[in-house]
Amino acid sequence: MSTNILGTKLSINGSIILAVFCCILIFIIANALISNNGKKEVRIDNLHYIIDSAHDIDINQALNFETKDWQTNDTDIYSPAMSDDIHWLKFTIQGREVLGPKLLEIDNPFLNRVHVWFVQKNKILSHLSTGDEQPFSERPILHENFVFSVPATTDTIDVYVSAYSTGAIRLPIYLWPEKLYLSYETKSAITMGVFIGLMLAMGICSLFYFVATKALPFLIYSGYVVSLVLTITTLFGLTFRYLWPESTLFQQDSLALFASCLLCLSTIFCDQLLKVKLYSSLLSRLLRAIATIFIIGAGVSFFIPLPLFINAFLSMTLVSGLVVFLTGIWLWKKGSIIAHYYTLTWAMLYLLGLTVVLDNLNIVSFSLSPTHFLMLGATIETIFLALILIISHNKKKQAELIEQTKLLDIERQSRNTAREVLELQKTATEELEYKVQERTLELEITLRELSEKNQELEKKNTLDSLTGIRNRSYFDKKYQAELRRSKREQTQLSIVMLDIDHFKSVNDIHGHLMGDECIKVVANILKQSLKRLSDDVCRYGGEEFAMILPSTDLEGALALVEKIRIEISNTEVVLNEASVKVTISAGIGTATADVTMNEKSILALADQQLYKAKNAGRNQTIGSYLS
Repeated sequence: MSTNILGTKLSINGSIILAVFCCILIFIIANALISNNGKKEVRIDNLHYIIDSAHDIDINQALNFETKDWQTNDTDIYSPAMSDDIHWLKFTIQGREVLGPKLLEIDNPFLNRVHVWFVQKNKILSHLSTGDEQPFSERPILHENFVFSVPATTDTIDVYVSAYSTGAIRLPIYLWPEKLYLSYETKSAITMGVFIGLMLAMGICSLFYFVATKALPFLIYSGYVVSLVLTITTLFGLTFRYLWPESTLFQQDSLALFASCLLCLSTIFCDQLLKVKLYSSLLSRLLRAIATIFIIGAGVSFFIPLPLFINAFLSMTLVSGLVVFLTGIWLWKKGSIIAHYYTLTWAMLYLLGLTVVLDNLNIVSFSLSPTHFLMLGATIETIFLALILIISHNKKKQAELIEQTKLLDIERQSRNTAREVLELQKTATEELEYKVQERTLELEITLRELSEKNQELEKKNTLDSLTGIRNRSYFDKKYQAELRRSKREQTQLSIVMLDIDHFKSVNDIHGHLMGDECIKVVANILKQSLKRLSDDVCRYGGEEFAMILPSTDLEGALALVEKIRIEISNTEVVLNEASVKVTISAGIGTATADVTMNEKSILALADQQLYKAKNAGRNQTIGSYLS
C-alpha cells in the first residue's frame, strides 16, 4: 500500500513538472509569435484630445479649434476614466507614398461609435464611421478591430477621431504599413487559433470524461473552459465578427454575460473540486450564493446601464476572488493537498492579472499586450486547473482503491476465521451426526403424523357437521382472501346469501328431522351446482347459506342462482314416507373491491338483497352492484 502512495506522489510531482514545462513553452512560443515591439513602433503617441461632455461638437467645430483648445495626452495610450462623454482625438501623420500603403488601427473592439476624418489643409479627404452600434458588415475594413485605409498622399494629413463608448474608453491607435500589418495579423491569428483549439480540446475532453465517470467537476470545468474561450474571443472582437455579426445589441452586452458565467462556474468549480461542504457547510453556501449573484448579474446586465454594471461586477469579482483565494488557503491549512495546488494556481493567476494592471498603468512594460497577456494567463491557468482536477479524481480513485483493499483484507481474515470455525464444527458435527440422524428420523415420523392429524382436525373444524359443506368460520376467512384478491387483480366478486323459505313451518309441521333433511338436500344441490374450484358454498347459520363466486359479474351470478332456485323448488324432500317441497330466496351483492371500500360492504349488500327478495314474496333472486 505504501508503494502505491509513493507512486501516486511521484506521478503527481511528475505531472506538475510537465505542466510547468508546458506553460513555459507556451509563454516562449506566444512571446515569439506576437512580440509587441514592432507594434509599439507604429503606435501614435502625439495625441491631442478634447472631451465633449455636452455631445454638441461636430467636425466643423473641431477643425476650427485652435491649438490651445486641445489638450496633450501624456501617456502612450489615451485611456481616460469611464464616462458618458464623447472623446475627440487629433494627431498628424505623413503621406504613405514613400513607405507604401498604410492602415490606421484602433485596437479596441468595444466602442459604440467611431468617426474618423482624414483632413489635409482643412479639407476633408475622407470620412469613415463604424462602431458596435452598426452591423459588422458595414465596417470600412472587415476586421475585429476598427481599421481604416489612410488616403494616398505625400503631404501631411491631420486625423480627427470621435469616439464614444458606454464602457471604458481605451484608444491605442496604430499606423501600420500594410505589409507589416498583414504579417502581424498572421502571427496573431495563428496564436489565437492555437489558443482556441487548445481550450476547446480541453473542454471537450473534460466533457467526455464527465460522460465516462459521471464526476460533476469535469462537467463544470468543461463549461468553465467554454465560457473562458467566449470571454476572451469576445474581448478580441472575434465573436462579433464570426458568431453574431448582425446582432449589435447582443454585442454590447455579450462580454458582461460571458464574464458573469465564467466567474459563476469558477466559483462553483472551487466548491465542487475542493469539497468545501465537507469542511464547512456555511462556506459552501457562501460560494454558491456568490455564484448565484453572478448568474443574476448575467441576466440583469441586459437591463441596466453598462457603467453601473461594470462597477458592481468589478466589486463582486474582487470579493469572489478573495473568498476563493482565502478558501484555498484555509483548506490548505486543513491538510487538503488539492487546495495546496489550487491556491498556487490562483496565486499565479493573480500575479498575471497584476502584471496586466501594471502594464495598463505604464509602470512596467512587457512585450505582450494586456489582452495577449490575459490569454496566456488563461491558458496556463486552464492547464493547471485540468491537472488539479485530474489529481483530485485520481486521489478519489486511490482512496477508493485503498478502502477496497482494506475491505478485502477484512474479508480475507473473516474467511480464514470462518474456515477455522468450520473445521472445529466439522469435528463436532461428525460426532453428533449419527445421533442426529436417528433423532431426525424419529422426529420426521412424529411430525408427519402430527401434520396429518392437524390437517384432518383443521378440515373438520371448517366443515359443517350436518351438511358436510364448509361452515361459517371457513366463510369468514375465504371472504377476506377473495376480497384482497379482488383489490389486487381488480376483478368482480359476487357474494350470494340464500335462505330456505318458511323453514320454521317445516319444523313445526314435519318435525326437526325433516327440517335437517331439507337443509342437507339444499346444501347438496348448492354444492353440486358449483363447477369451478374457486367457487365455494358455506352454511352460514341455521337454514341460511352463503356462496362466494370470485371473478363473477352480477349477470353470471344471477344466472347461476336462478338455476339453483328452480332446481330446489322442483326437488321433493322425502323422509319416512313424508315428503315436502321447499323454496329459497337469494340476494346477490357484486363489486370490484378497492382500498376505500368497507370490507363488509359486499356481504351487507347481499344480505340487503336477500331481505328484499323475502319482502317481495320469497322464492326469487334479487341482485345489485355496490354503488
